[in-house]
Amino acid sequence: MTVNKFFKNVSVGAAALTLVLTLAGCGNSQSASSTKSSSANSSTQSSENDSTKAVRSANRSIRNNNFQAAYDNLNNTNNRSNEANNLKDDLQNYLTAKRAYDNGDYQTASNNLKPLKSTSTAMRDAYTTLQSKINKKQNAKTTTSSSSSQRIANQQASAKTSDSVVEAFANKMGFTGEKGYSIIPTSANGNVYKLEVRQNNSDNTVSNMIGVYQYNSQTGAVTKLQ
Repeated sequence: MTVNKFFKNVSVGAAALTLVLTLAGCGNSQSASSTKSSSANSSTQSSENDSTKAVRSANRSIRNNNFQAAYDNLNNTNNRSNEANNLKDDLQNYLTAKRAYDNGDYQTASNNLKPLKSTSTAMRDAYTTLQSKINKKQNAKTTTSSSSSQRIANQQASAKTSDSVVEAFANKMGFTGEKGYSIIPTSANGNVYKLEVRQNNSDNTVSNMIGVYQYNSQTGAVTKLQ
């Protein structure tokens, strides 16, 4: 009876020891799993912090008009967030547009200022400022081109008018080309023209002054001034 009781106590003790070891093993496994999970979360959080810091730093650089530094900072950041990637794309478009603007290619510059992807107010303000500069240059270029075209048109119209005036004056006065006369308009004031008349000698080696005339193309009146 004593022997059986002894073996029974030993069996109970062994079972208890096995249970303790099993629980210890589970605890160690859970602890290791928790450690891995914590490490992964810490790594993710670190990446997020780096990305957030990079975005914040890029925005500061943008406000200081240091766009290339802002782009380089984001480009060199690993595990970028969506906002960081979007701001990087916006900066790339801005830099391309700015280069085109500096080279005088205003249309290409405007085309590269595509709709913003990021939520950066600093980037938005930079886009607005550059687009305003582009618009001013484009408007000035259009105005200059229009003025130049109008000036050429006026000169051409004036030349045609002068030709018709000279022809009418020559016919009135008998200063025809067959007689070696040349008529040069020197000024005009409305319908009143000042015309210089010369005549070449027979071999066209000498041009003699005939006189300076004032001619009203509307009334046909002619006055010899000298």
